[in-house]
Amino acid sequence: MLNIAITGAASGLGRVVAERFSIKGHRVFACDASEDAIAELDRSGTVALATRVDVSDREQIELWFKDIFARTASLDVLVNNVGVAGPHAAVEEMELNDWHQTLDANLSSALITTRLALPAMKRAMSGSIINVSTISVLTNPAHRAPYVVSKAALEALTLAVAREAGPFNIRCNAVRPGMMNNERLMRILRRVAAQSGRTVEEVEGDQLRYIWMKKKVEMLEVSQLIEFLASDAACSITGQIISVDGGMSWEE
Repeated sequence: MLNIAITGAASGLGRVVAERFSIKGHRVFACDASEDAIAELDRSGTVALATRVDVSDREQIELWFKDIFARTASLDVLVNNVGVAGPHAAVEEMELNDWHQTLDANLSSALITTRLALPAMKRAMSGSIINVSTISVLTNPAHRAPYVVSKAALEALTLAVAREAGPFNIRCNAVRPGMMNNERLMRILRRVAAQSGRTVEEVEGDQLRYIWMKKKVEMLEVSQLIEFLASDAACSITGQIISVDGGMSWEE
């Protein structure tokens, strides 16, 4: 049984990951910013600990880890899944506060959780840290600078941690989901459709043109890669950025 901490675990990909680890008998410590969603996850009995945490707040993360280590002395896996969308604005028009909030949530939170997880992993001479990035780092959609920059920096952090923690048998990798079939994607498609006077189906078709396999990625597919990277089967895989995107080359 593994002890696994997952951020952004009450909905979307994080919820899928949390449920799959739990079904396989692992102990999951989950956090999420949504009070309603984390309460529902708690009621489900799926996880060992469900905590409402705004990961842009360092003190809240530290209290969450304090609760985790009150229940276990070890932490085998850390999944930094949080990814707030941030503002949709041109660089010269965005508010600096929005910039900082996005980087705090998507990047600084991963640094803080990693700092808190590493001592226990080093004592055990074992561990796996998995950061969830985005294919947008490659496709670079317009007017999404804070989101793209935060995730690109998360990938750089992944490499830095992989190198430093490697001698302690700790692995650190990043996963790049592509056009993932979830509620966030639907919100984006609906927004673009409303702005352009097209249907959601037409907007989705336009996006699929740039995916070699002409299909969306299911959250289960991404979860399966995360599970693999957390397992002993990936014991020599570290410092890797792995895409699950069906071959995505560009997006509007």
